[in-house]
Amino acid sequence: MTNPFDIKNRFRARLRAADAQKNRVRARLLEEGTRALAPIAEALTLMAEVLEEDGISHGRIVCPTPEVDRDDFVGFTAILRNAADKELRIAVRYGPVLGGRNYIAVTGLGAEYDERLAALASSGGPSLGRSVGSEIHVEADRGADLAEVLRDLIEDFFAGHAEPAIRTCATEGRSRLALVQ
Repeated sequence: MTNPFDIKNRFRARLRAADAQKNRVRARLLEEGTRALAPIAEALTLMAEVLEEDGISHGRIVCPTPEVDRDDFVGFTAILRNAADKELRIAVRYGPVLGGRNYIAVTGLGAEYDERLAALASSGGPSLGRSVGSEIHVEADRGADLAEVLRDLIEDFFAGHAEPAIRTCATEGRSRLALVQ
């Protein structure tokens, strides 16, 4: 019969080797994901710095650093909170989808910005972006396009709040939209 200590030691060694391999893969994934998400994180950071400057009280942006989640996706959830205490959460993830290609997936933009992003992604060529449920998937090298749409969303969220429609005349069915600057 085999020695129980040999069995335990061999099993421990295999577990350590598996952990080391998983840590190498996760470190490489984090490096690739951080590089792919850099334009988005930079845009959020720059806009957060503007909000934190003295004399500006429009709200704040919280953008944590990208991390690898339990499903082996690299991502973060940015939280935008304006002066009226309205909150918007934008989740951005990087990782492989079925088929093995790496994509950036984003949720929380809203229909108007999802359409803008889909239009930008599809204008570059076939298969550069797609909508999957409530997520928009963009190829990993299109992070700059996502950052551009995100900047527009942030500017609109903090500086261009739409007020409810104002009735100009009781008999007319038309209304106008007032923007608060």
